[in-house]
Amino acid sequence: MRKIVFFLSCLLIGFIHLSSKAQVKVKVWADEFDYNGLPDPNRWGYDVGGNGWGNNELQYYTENRLENARVENGKLIIEARKEPWGNNEYTSARLVTRNKGDWKYGRIEAMARLPHGRGTWPAIWMLPTNWVYGAWPKSGEIDIMEYVGYDPGVVHGSIHTEAYNHVMGTQKTDTTLVPDAETTYHLYAIEWDADKIDFYVDNRIYFTFLNEHKDYKTWPFDQAFHLLLNIAVGGNWGGAQGIDPNIWPQKMWVEYVRVYQYIPLSDIKISGPSHASPNEEGLIFSLPDIDGASFNWTVPQDASMINGQGTKQIQVNWGTQPGKVKCEVIHPQAGGTYEKDVSVSTIPTGNIFRLTDFEQNGTQGWEVFPGQGNQITLQKQDSLLLLKYQINAPLQNPYVEYRFASAINMSEHQHFNVFMKTFNLSQSVISRIDLFDTQGRLTDVTPVFTITPREPHGIFQHYHFDFTNQWGSNTPQYGSQTDNTQVAGFRMYVDYGLFGRPGSDSLWLRNLTISRENYLGIPDGKPTHLFSIKPNPARNRLNLYSDMKEAFSARIFNLTGEVVTEVLILPGDNSLAINNLKPGIYFIVAEKYNFTQKFIKIQ
Repeated sequence: MRKIVFFLSCLLIGFIHLSSKAQVKVKVWADEFDYNGLPDPNRWGYDVGGNGWGNNELQYYTENRLENARVENGKLIIEARKEPWGNNEYTSARLVTRNKGDWKYGRIEAMARLPHGRGTWPAIWMLPTNWVYGAWPKSGEIDIMEYVGYDPGVVHGSIHTEAYNHVMGTQKTDTTLVPDAETTYHLYAIEWDADKIDFYVDNRIYFTFLNEHKDYKTWPFDQAFHLLLNIAVGGNWGGAQGIDPNIWPQKMWVEYVRVYQYIPLSDIKISGPSHASPNEEGLIFSLPDIDGASFNWTVPQDASMINGQGTKQIQVNWGTQPGKVKCEVIHPQAGGTYEKDVSVSTIPTGNIFRLTDFEQNGTQGWEVFPGQGNQITLQKQDSLLLLKYQINAPLQNPYVEYRFASAINMSEHQHFNVFMKTFNLSQSVISRIDLFDTQGRLTDVTPVFTITPREPHGIFQHYHFDFTNQWGSNTPQYGSQTDNTQVAGFRMYVDYGLFGRPGSDSLWLRNLTISRENYLGIPDGKPTHLFSIKPNPARNRLNLYSDMKEAFSARIFNLTGEVVTEVLILPGDNSLAINNLKPGIYFIVAEKYNFTQKFIKIQ
């Protein structure tokens, strides 16, 4: 009985292992030629010239010329013409997908009808994109289909490498008969993986080239290759029996080109934005183009699907609520329902928007990244957030990160405000704040928001940075822009980098806000006006002085951060009764103008 259980367990483990590696065939590139005019420039480029192309060919390959390459009636037409072009007697086109479609492994196929007559040499073939192993033939060549007009009905499939090529007479090749190749469309294809390349006509295999697992000289096909379509005229092979002068022009018609690859089932996910602005239009969601699958999409009730139902990709106008984009896929291997959560960014209201409430949320949303050799802790303290650190390696760039519950649209609220205090006993407190968007792009292009505590220490100071026109990002990609409509959170560096120094200290955060304007009145983070208190300590009355030309309000806080009263400060000298306050330490704060002063009430 134990043997049976063991056998079944092994069988189940093996099944799970195989399932985890299960793959599905997906279309990764295609041109269906469902348009008219020049070939799609997003898919096709050109090789241009008339230098014989190493085979003494007679044509000049042109670029962006409808006479030689065009799409009409759902077909790509490559046309070779007898006409003078520079020093050449013929023109033609050689289309390439280089840097527009480059693949390592997969099924590459083209449905085509071939030209006829002596001197024609059409080909559907592949060359390496980066020539890693050196010039031809070292880096390889794959000829999916070659055809010479003087030998009608015979289709060739070949490979060329340093060890196997036609110059040495060692190329690996085979042929198959396609008697109506010049009058009927046929499907020419290869299936290529790490072990072999199979050659097909109409899904019938006729040639296999095996990887001998020696070196690049026999198998350079472990790199990315691109596709070429062309008609050559004459040349060492195409013109071996001369050129019929009476057959021109000649055309190759291509109904479609498709490229498939196999991907793990685990890679099948809905791609598209994870965050949307309220009522944002034109959002694109897609799945891999699974061969043979059908797609049935659903979107939240207040969103609308504009187009794409039944295909791998849809376009959606979003609503005002978060929700799920779903797609039911019907397919033997990849069938199931796939989902993607989409949150909706918050659009702040009013002139000032509070980012977090420490008293209610504590450390929720915060994460610590101290780096090796450092320690950072976060804890709620009444209505404050207390950050303690022991930094031994400032070059590790220690930081904490806060991620908003939903992305915030800061396009109208580009001022960031921090209310922080520290005793800075170690003289090591230096901070920096970078915002980041939902794509992880940081606002780390100079100037950045740097916070160096001002004296007197031990009382809350107010710091401000205007991010207007300061959304440049070099992380994760150099020279990009942070999306200020999808700000996901911020990163706060603590005692970091070249400016940091080993030490231990603490700092408290009371409030974090964004605003439409610089309501703190501190354009560069420094106080700009005089505000004084005397005597200090005081028993019954304070004498205040303000050099402002207008009256403004101020609040008095106790040590716990509780507001005990609010007062109106007039220009010049002011007198403030404090006999109703309990003995202790207080702070008088005028947030509008960044005035903060500590005073002591005595009996």
